[in-house]
Amino acid sequence: MTDDRTSSKARRTTVIVGVDGSEDGLRAARYAAGSAIRRDADLIVLHAVDDAAVAGAWGVVYDPTALQDAGQVVVDDAIHVATEQGMDPDRISGEVVLGNPAAILADRSVDAQLVVVGRRATSGLERMFVGSTSVAVAGMSAAPVVVISRASTPEPAGGKKRVAVAVGPQSEGTAAVGFGFAEAHHRDCKLLAVTVPGDDSEKVHDEALKRLNEIVKPLADEHPNVAIETRVLSGEPVDALVDLSDDVDLLVIGMKKHPILGWTAGGVSRGIMAHAQSPLAICH
Repeated sequence: MTDDRTSSKARRTTVIVGVDGSEDGLRAARYAAGSAIRRDADLIVLHAVDDAAVAGAWGVVYDPTALQDAGQVVVDDAIHVATEQGMDPDRISGEVVLGNPAAILADRSVDAQLVVVGRRATSGLERMFVGSTSVAVAGMSAAPVVVISRASTPEPAGGKKRVAVAVGPQSEGTAAVGFGFAEAHHRDCKLLAVTVPGDDSEKVHDEALKRLNEIVKPLADEHPNVAIETRVLSGEPVDALVDLSDDVDLLVIGMKKHPILGWTAGGVSRGIMAHAQSPLAICH
C-alpha cells in the first residue's frame, strides 16, 4: 500500500532556480519564489560550481570543501531572498553541486515544472553572447526556462497584468501558447498572443491572424477564465517583440528544433534573449 505522504510528495510540482552569487541570480531567486507560490510548488535553489573551469587549463589545485562552503553562502543568500517573498521555508531546499551549471540544470529539469536563471550580460559585447549558461539551459532543459536580469527587469516583475506569447510564422506554437495560458491563469491576468510575419502587406497580416487564431482557439477553450487577445505585429520580429516586452510582465517564445543540433536558439530567439525588457520564458 502506498504511503499517502510519499504519494503526495511525489505529486508535488517543483520550480528550480540556478543561482551564482550575482545580483541577477538573486533576482532569479525572487522571481522563482513568486512562481513557486503561484503554482503551490516546492523550490529548489541550486548552485553549480564548474570545478573543471576552476581547474581549467591552468592546472589549479582547488579545495572542494572551500568551493562547497562558498557555494553554500550563495545558496543561503538566495533562500533568504525567497523567504522574503513569502515562500514557506519548509518548501525550499538548497544544493551545491560540482559540475557544469547548464548540464546540471538541464538534468534536474526533467523533474521540474519550471527552471529560472539569471542573465548576467548587460550591454555591449556581452549582449551579443547573451550569457552562455542561459542559452545552454534554454536549449537543453526539459522544462520551460525563464531568463531574468536587472537589464531586462530593473523593477520587480508583475505590475503590468499581462503576459504575451509569440508564435512564429512557421511554428505550431502549441508549447509556448500552452505555457502562456498557464502563466496567465496563475497570475489572473490577460494573455496577448502575437505573431510577426515580417511582411506588412494586408494579405499576409490577414492570413497570419487567421492562422494565429486557429492555433490559439483549442487552448483558449481549455482556459475559459483567461482573457485572450490575438494580434499581428508589424516590422522585424526581434524589434517588434522587444518593443512588446516593455509592456508585459512576461514574454513567452518557442525554440526550434534543428534536425542535427537539437533544440537551438536561432537568430530571432537570441536577439530577443539579448534585448528583452521583461522576463523571458523559452519553451519547446
